[in-house]
Amino acid sequence: MKLRLGPLDSGDIGQARVWRNDFRIMEWTRQSDFISDSDQVKWFNRQAEDPTIKMYKVILERDEKPDVMVGVAGLTSIDFKSSRAEFSLYINPDLQRRGLGKGALTMLLNHAFDNLGLAQVHGETFVGNPALTMFIGLGMRVDGRRRDFYWKAGRLIGADLLSITREEWY
Repeated sequence: MKLRLGPLDSGDIGQARVWRNDFRIMEWTRQSDFISDSDQVKWFNRQAEDPTIKMYKVILERDEKPDVMVGVAGLTSIDFKSSRAEFSLYINPDLQRRGLGKGALTMLLNHAFDNLGLAQVHGETFVGNPALTMFIGLGMRVDGRRRDFYWKAGRLIGADLLSITREEWY
């Protein structure tokens, strides 16, 4: 399995919106309502012009077939002065639990530390998200927990705060 990151183009945003609106993705995101086509276009245009956001498509390279986008990964809230950013990642829900998320996050962290020169990448994940095991397996540390912090599916849920530094990554 060979993955790479590529620029997220306007032609990719329809598929990204379909995945974001899939319950298997939505249940683990801060998003609480469906994303409309016009909202997705506004988001794409805003992030394309904002230097504190770097979004990428996750591409699966296939030998005898055309390469295919299998997810979206990115860095948001990039603070170059403090040398940190928040990570974002989602994989096509039909292709999850096959190592694509781990591969994509590995590439994203390499990019953050090697190319962007960041010192820390952080994020959060809702309590109960099975991806937490993968995050920890890549060397991320749980820095704490926000208890009963987000309203989701008719109840308050917590979120685990995660981070990894350049030194911990290498």
